[in-house]
Amino acid sequence: MPSLRDLQQRFADAVFAASGMSMSFVAGGPAQAGERIAIYRDTIRANYRKALSATYPVVKRLVGAPFFHAAVDAYAVTIPSTCGDLNVYGDRFGEFVAGYSPATDLPYLPDVARLEWAIDEAHRAPDAPRAPEAVLVALSVAPSDRLPALCLRLEPSCRLMASPYPILRIWQTNQPDFAGNDRVALDEGGDALLIRRDAHGISVERLPLGDHAWLAALAAGASLGAAIEAAQSADATFDLGAALRAHVVAGTISAVVEG
Repeated sequence: MPSLRDLQQRFADAVFAASGMSMSFVAGGPAQAGERIAIYRDTIRANYRKALSATYPVVKRLVGAPFFHAAVDAYAVTIPSTCGDLNVYGDRFGEFVAGYSPATDLPYLPDVARLEWAIDEAHRAPDAPRAPEAVLVALSVAPSDRLPALCLRLEPSCRLMASPYPILRIWQTNQPDFAGNDRVALDEGGDALLIRRDAHGISVERLPLGDHAWLAALAAGASLGAAIEAAQSADATFDLGAALRAHVVAGTISAVVEG
């Protein structure tokens, strides 16, 4: 008698297989077994499609529902879910789209997907107190020789991404309430973006390259000194004072800790 694990694996293989799978572990004749598995297959595919449609509405709008659904079906086979929460299942969809051959002619699509995932993560991030005054005080009282070793923590919803394509413009022109010229020139330049949740909802902000490199280094756990070096490597005109004022006041930087 097959073990429970073996039966579960056979069931999963049958659900995701296009055809040719033995249904001997299912009660009834081959036709009945196929019909029963098809019910599960259709239900599971519908759930995946619905979940990823909610996370990636712009990707779906750009390629159309049939293309999107086929991509989701292929994603489910290539990268099976390992968690019961479908809200977190789409984390590798951008990576998948980058290697999905039917999307080869849409080189910007993986980064649009990554932007939408960053927005989804920002939505779900835990709340954290915003205390810009406390951050400013902590920076002002720190001894000057200790400043480079300090670590600045970003507010939990903050996400950073960069693309050689104008993905913010693509995302904006594909919002349901967008009005105006929706033309996008792919050669108009790339984007360095900060995505975060504020009092008004989700904010997607285009940043100077220096600010983006600085925040990305801080997000990765770098000290203030190392983050400044990263920013200056990206943009020699990086202004630390201006960046601190802007991102502390906005709540992007939420805490100062010893390195």
